[in-house]
Amino acid sequence: MEDVKKKRRLRNILLIVGTLIVVGAVVLIVWLVDKNDTETTYAIGQPVKLGGARVTVDGVVFSEGSGDNVIAEVFVTVDGKADMSQLKVAGGERISSKDAVFNGKEYAAAPQGDAESGKYAVTFTVVKNADTFFFIGEKNKVALGMAIVLDKDNILEAK
Repeated sequence: MEDVKKKRRLRNILLIVGTLIVVGAVVLIVWLVDKNDTETTYAIGQPVKLGGARVTVDGVVFSEGSGDNVIAEVFVTVDGKADMSQLKVAGGERISSKDAVFNGKEYAAAPQGDAESGKYAVTFTVVKNADTFFFIGEKNKVALGMAIVLDKDNILEAK
């Protein structure tokens, strides 16, 4: 009788310990996935680290595109050496950039690859009447605002 009680008690203890180990493993997995899967959203003007460089979005100009698309010209300042191919807009594709002037400052057309410190204009197509985010690297994005163009003569400019 005594032997049966010891076996039952041991079985209950092992069941409780096993349950705690499984719950701890699930909590650890959820924490690790959540820790590595976070995106950070920045505002225009806040510097964002990209490798060894800092990228700051100075502003954006939306203009009329074809169909339901809007052209977003994003003006960035790069401090250090950055891979410009890691700059993307959600829901749009990159198109060739050109030299531009924004707020009285000159911006060079952004290269497709590496760029040294300087001011660059990066051009993308974006979806009309939708919130636009500019991704810098894998997990950092800058909120550019709503892509709205009222007409060709009235271009919305976000600063």
